[in-house]
Amino acid sequence: MLSPALSIGSPGKLTSAASYTIFYNLLDFPVGVLPVTTVTREDEEALRSYEGHHKDFWDRLLKKALTDGVGLPVAVQCVALPWQEEQCLRLMKEVESVTRMNR
Repeated sequence: MLSPALSIGSPGKLTSAASYTIFYNLLDFPVGVLPVTTVTREDEEALRSYEGHHKDFWDRLLKKALTDGVGLPVAVQCVALPWQEEQCLRLMKEVESVTRMNR
């Protein structure tokens, strides 16, 4: 999962939108999260015209949660199969090296 940080008060309202990521933790899969970039002014500008896929309550709530996020981290969640912690760490190292080169 790749996602920017949400504004204060928003995560509790959007738990169901990312609930599938919680299952990895509940099932004891190796999981790691690392920041790969930050929200830019260009991202914020693009968000202004965002209507979402379904143009429903959830899309509007997500847009509100992401508004005014310039400078907040955008992170990626890396997951591996159970008992494969080394693979998760390897993936995280690869993601980190690729994103560091592109900054």
